[in-house]
Amino acid sequence: MFEILQAYPFTALRYMEGDGSVTLSLNEIDIIENGKDEQEARLNMGKAILEYALDYYNEYEMYSHSPNRKKHIPYIFKAMIIDSPKKIGDMLQCSDEELGSFI
Repeated sequence: MFEILQAYPFTALRYMEGDGSVTLSLNEIDIIENGKDEQEARLNMGKAILEYALDYYNEYEMYSHSPNRKKHIPYIFKAMIIDSPKKIGDMLQCSDEELGSFI
């Protein structure tokens, strides 16, 4: 199943804040997280993705019938299979807000 879900990467825009912190905005799901540095922001994003995935799974009937959330299904299953905020955060493909090229 994980191999099938490789076609659904988690991608985010990275914003460098004036205070030196880093904000990540997930493209696939409307989630935004901040951290004192990119490592912390990635971990926070991984936690937020996994928390959302568990909420979605537990309320599947409601979420899966919502037109703006139906497309989240493969990302939900991917997050639940990985089941690690750190691994999810580490696999994020981030691009700088100004540059737009994923790294």
